[in-house]
Amino acid sequence: MVLKSHPFPSQERGPGKAPVAESKDQASSHNSTSIPSTRGAAPRPENKRRSPVEQATQEIPCQPRGAQPARAPTVDRVQGPGQAGVEEKSQGSPPRATEPRPAPRRRRKRSLCEAAKSTGVGQAALRPRQGRSLRQEAQPTGCEGALTEKQQEARKLMVFLQRPGGWGVAEGYPKPSSPPPELPATVATLRQRLDLGSCLEVLAFAQQHGARGLVQDTYAVMSDNLLHVLGDPHLYRQLGGADRERILSLRTGRGQAVLGVLMLPSLYQVSRPGLPGAPKSEEAPQSRAHLHVFNPGENVWRPLTRVPAEVPLRGCGLCIMHNYLFLAGGIRGSGVKAVCSNQVFCYNPLTDIWSQLRPMQQARAQLKLVALDGLLYAIGGECLYSMERYDPRTDSWATRAPLPVGTFPVAHEAVACRGDIYVTGGHLFYRLLRYSPAKDAWDECPYSASHRRSSDMVALGGFLYRFDVLRGVGASVMRYNTVTGSWSRAASLPLPDPAPLRCAVLGTTIYCLNHQVTATFAVSDATAQFEASELQPCPVGSKGVLCPFVLTLPHTDPRQTAL
Repeated sequence: MVLKSHPFPSQERGPGKAPVAESKDQASSHNSTSIPSTRGAAPRPENKRRSPVEQATQEIPCQPRGAQPARAPTVDRVQGPGQAGVEEKSQGSPPRATEPRPAPRRRRKRSLCEAAKSTGVGQAALRPRQGRSLRQEAQPTGCEGALTEKQQEARKLMVFLQRPGGWGVAEGYPKPSSPPPELPATVATLRQRLDLGSCLEVLAFAQQHGARGLVQDTYAVMSDNLLHVLGDPHLYRQLGGADRERILSLRTGRGQAVLGVLMLPSLYQVSRPGLPGAPKSEEAPQSRAHLHVFNPGENVWRPLTRVPAEVPLRGCGLCIMHNYLFLAGGIRGSGVKAVCSNQVFCYNPLTDIWSQLRPMQQARAQLKLVALDGLLYAIGGECLYSMERYDPRTDSWATRAPLPVGTFPVAHEAVACRGDIYVTGGHLFYRLLRYSPAKDAWDECPYSASHRRSSDMVALGGFLYRFDVLRGVGASVMRYNTVTGSWSRAASLPLPDPAPLRCAVLGTTIYCLNHQVTATFAVSDATAQFEASELQPCPVGSKGVLCPFVLTLPHTDPRQTAL
């Protein structure tokens, strides 16, 4: 049996009129000619007001009651597209001469009920219900109530899941105005399991459901492990520009910037067996391998962390990038067993973890390590003119343009300013070189008026401050304007011992250190001069080279011990 593709005709009857009964012959004639009589006919005007059930339901011709099987016409099955079969009259049974009348409403309902009983559809399912689909009308009567309840439950669940701040399924479904009871428990569970492997999923969940605390915790985890985030292409590429800026800003926005110092052992150690005190001179640098930080409020130094024994401190390069302390190169061993190292280490103050990065392409000692635009530059070294660059996003080193010929790059100073790298001092004396990363080329800058030996150079506010030392005079400061390319004398500081000064910038103040003095050089729009403040010298001994730096330490002690 097949549902028809056209509406079933109906006949209007006035109020108060009884339905006209049909005889068996008339019913047989009506059923045998119902398909050809309505096919291709125009719809009656009263059919425009059909109910949704009448529009969706299709009639199946059925055999009327009391009809004899022997008198039934012989039919053939004609298969059509999308149909199981359509009954057509055979040639042996000619149609009746009289035109069949339209079926009354009562007979139409009876025919539909009989067709529904034959297909297992209850009569209650065929009653008109506004707003129900054809699939719902075709369900059995016993499944109607259960299906409606499931749909209502599904609608409630979808509304609850799509509401901001709601997640999970609660018994009874809370009202939209009340907070979902599952969200705090879910947030607590996700916070305990939060790591770099799940941070993307947790961040998406927290942003979707308005869990601001969980969003901040996710940013903090990625910020605490920024190098691992940068080195993971899948993780870093999934983050948007705002997310990346937020993670980077948290590296220095959740603590206090402090002055730190690391004492590097003397470059050349003289070891003479048999002399008293020789073993102590070799073990002394190991006992002083600590990072120290300065507390200006209390005017005291305190140890921060111990440097691992695997780090070759003698002759290594040091710099700060993204609030990481990087140590590269150096000399491992002593005497005839001394060899240059190409290893790179970094210290994360937010997690108090030391880690090792990909080694440089070439072993270097007495090199300069400079950070610029999120990249590390290893410049020169003993008997080396080459330079290479490290990209943490690819975890690889690449060779860059070497230093110009004739600039023996030992004991020089290097600093980044306004997108370029400047190198001076050492065997360069008063010369100043500039490297452009965009051009990958070096050029010469104007000479300075001072021919003194340079001890250090820092950058602040578009100016280079070069600290020179002269015996019997002390330290003098020369300032170079990177925009105009001009030198000027800034200030001087008398020193009892012409020991080199090592400098670091904290805010608008330049801290200048050696084993006897901790001085501050204040820079403002109008003046640049040394301040008359007596700060405590760093108590790390009288031998070795002091290397100051600036790190941002968290307000609380780090708790993370692994990734």
